[in-house]
Amino acid sequence: MPTVGPLTDILAALRWWAVLALLGAAATPLALHLLRWLPDRGYAFVKMLGLLLVSFIFWLASSLGLLGNNTGGILFALLLLLALSAWIYRRDAAELRGWLRQNGRYVLATELVFAAIFFFWAWVRAQNPAITGTEKPMEFAFLNAVNRSAVMPPLDPWLSGFAISYYYFGYVMTSVIARLALVAEPLAFNLGIAWLTAGAAVGASGLVYNLVAAGKSLSARRTALALGVVAAVALPLAGNMQILLELAHANGVGSAQFWAWLDVRDVNGPPTDEGFGSTGPRFWWWWRSSRVIHEYHLSGAPEDGLEPIAEFPAFSFLLGDMHPHVLALPFAFLSLAVALAWWLRTDTFIDREPWRDRTITGRFGLLLGKIGLPLWALTALILGGLSFLNTWDVLIHLFVVVAAFVLAQWRSAGRWQPRFPAQAVYLTVLLAVPAVLLYLPFYLGFRSQAGPPFLLPMLMRPTRLAHFLIIFAMPLWPILVLVVALLLRARRRAWRAGVLAAAGIIVALSLLMVLLGLLIAGTPEGSARITNLANDLGVALPALEGAGSVAARLAWGLRSVLALAPPVLGARLASPWLGLLLAGLIGAVVMLWIARLNHAEGADHDTSAPPTTSSEVNPLPFALLLVFTAALLTLGPEFIYLRDNFGQRLNTVFKFYYQSWVLFGVAALFALDHLRRVARPAAVVAATGYGVMLLGALLFPAYGISSRAAEYGGPPTLNGIAHYELSQPDELAALTWLRQNVDGAPVIVEAVGGQYSPQGHGRVSATSGLPTLLGWAGHQYQWRGSTPEPPERETAVERIYTGADWEETHALLDRYDVHYIYVGPLEVSTYGAQAREKFDGRLPVAYANDSVVIYRWSPS
Repeated sequence: MPTVGPLTDILAALRWWAVLALLGAAATPLALHLLRWLPDRGYAFVKMLGLLLVSFIFWLASSLGLLGNNTGGILFALLLLLALSAWIYRRDAAELRGWLRQNGRYVLATELVFAAIFFFWAWVRAQNPAITGTEKPMEFAFLNAVNRSAVMPPLDPWLSGFAISYYYFGYVMTSVIARLALVAEPLAFNLGIAWLTAGAAVGASGLVYNLVAAGKSLSARRTALALGVVAAVALPLAGNMQILLELAHANGVGSAQFWAWLDVRDVNGPPTDEGFGSTGPRFWWWWRSSRVIHEYHLSGAPEDGLEPIAEFPAFSFLLGDMHPHVLALPFAFLSLAVALAWWLRTDTFIDREPWRDRTITGRFGLLLGKIGLPLWALTALILGGLSFLNTWDVLIHLFVVVAAFVLAQWRSAGRWQPRFPAQAVYLTVLLAVPAVLLYLPFYLGFRSQAGPPFLLPMLMRPTRLAHFLIIFAMPLWPILVLVVALLLRARRRAWRAGVLAAAGIIVALSLLMVLLGLLIAGTPEGSARITNLANDLGVALPALEGAGSVAARLAWGLRSVLALAPPVLGARLASPWLGLLLAGLIGAVVMLWIARLNHAEGADHDTSAPPTTSSEVNPLPFALLLVFTAALLTLGPEFIYLRDNFGQRLNTVFKFYYQSWVLFGVAALFALDHLRRVARPAAVVAATGYGVMLLGALLFPAYGISSRAAEYGGPPTLNGIAHYELSQPDELAALTWLRQNVDGAPVIVEAVGGQYSPQGHGRVSATSGLPTLLGWAGHQYQWRGSTPEPPERETAVERIYTGADWEETHALLDRYDVHYIYVGPLEVSTYGAQAREKFDGRLPVAYANDSVVIYRWSPS
């Protein structure tokens, strides 16, 4: 690892920025060609596109054995991208140069936004760079393992002999930048967070710019640029409204009754006058901003420990975890930009007769011919990449792309046509199949904790509207003002369809909830859940007779669901407001689509002319699609959630709310501009409310940065393992020796303990990338589902350190192909003094200092 110091950090950050600039430049001709329907032709997204393409080529070739997992392989992938862009540039040189000259200010503004936020957040990370706590050790382990592995898929550093069974593409991407920039992993981890922050900022800025600027004049593009700069701050850096509540509560504002009614955990007692700062009783106030929803069981008992996670980007970047949902964020903006390009195209309309007269294969060919091979391939590559980055996101973004295409067909036809749903199905297959095939090596080795029935009914009290507004009030305000203003102008067009859509989504989700209840009641695990719920509620269930019969279980399940229906329905009727708001928003969007897309754009007296070219397509229906999708994502977890090891909806809320923050946030800034053009009084109301809330939300990073710095307490640095120098210098010396002197990926043994343990279990493998027998056992269950390995290996590690039988020890070391045995303070405290005494004089010492000894073993 390079020498640690301020100059080292500064030079590493400059090299990191330069590599991203190089990747962006390499992809610029390609982006300007493939996304030419966007007002900025995709320039805001060139860094994401360049990194995605280089990482994909490198990863796929390495997975197929065509390239090694080394810097040479990465450079080869970069050269391929440069060759492709050079070919496009030679073909369209005059046009591309002309566009760059005409849009020089936008290009400069985009680069300045990226650089400013990148270097600012690199400074922020230097205030608390420690790769400890929460998920950071796991993420650091993956990043190091990617570099250690000779081939793809990378070895699992916490389960030796196995490959990573997780969506690890983001760690490959980070490793690509690090190796090109010659930055060691302890610095790369924190610079990676800075890049993700800046990438999300420039992605948000570019998406808002393209939405606002689509089909508008030069003066409107100036407004688009200004709103894009606001987006670069509001979406990735601003907090939710919890920061204002924290300040109020800590300064004695509000009555005890108000705080009890609001009921946010840990601030639901009487207000205090203890003040608010980076230390003291409110030390981790910023963590609470992601746990706003105080979950209750139907019985009224609070859910302790598995409450929903309502994380948002500013929280993620302040926390500093390099988790997949954060790694995917810049590419989510790229995906939405591609979906916008699908909407803005005017040459993809498929008339009724050609569609009706084709065979199944002919319809696929017709679709592909209309879309064009380049955009189709780009979309499949991005969607597949999102699945590899954070699998939860792919269905959301596939929905947005397909819906954008269907809306464009509707716009061109002038009226809804029965063939549109079939076209949506064909397009879904046309995108999903290549998205899987492009990343097939990942799927072949991927194992998941998910299993049938995959979805479960949400049998808790519904989310309170007050808690939802704490999270989303800022973007929802201009959206609601826009929707109301447009509905008033629409003169009740299509109100029946809107009401049916609102009621239909509630009925459909309710029926799905009941159906899932019946399905799980037919399984032993599900019947136990239902019985426990009935016991909590004091509801008597019929006796289960004929337990071995599926029919008997289903009959019992039906009677049980009917018996539990009154308390479930009663809880929803007692707090219906969030469901009504979101269902109403969905219905309103349907009404506005019908008013806008039937017959012609601008049917409700908008000033836009009927579209003839992509520069004249009104972006409003696409912005409404973002609102529609976000409303679905936030309404769904009120009824169902994805099954996982947690047994609650915390992960579903986490992943869906995170994407909704992006979708609502972009739509909100578009709403401000659209209101400015069509309803100026409403625009003033919307902009004033949004501006006030944004200023309040920016207190989150202002206070949060100082709080996180106070937690660290050491000198600023980007070195994520420098904290060992403050508390465990011997450990730092030993870990540094492993990083610098051990080549390849030999197996090392270290102490096994609980995940998230403050003692640092798994720290040796995480810091070095060397695979160990077992890291965090709980995470292996999350990644792989049921597996016998963790308990077997935990016992094996204990026997290696404590067993008196040397024959057994030799056998275990050979069985797991162990090369090194690490004995530090944690191993001694976990297994006793014999953990060191056992090996002294019996095994050669590879490294030693005052408190750490690393023994060497040569497997038979």
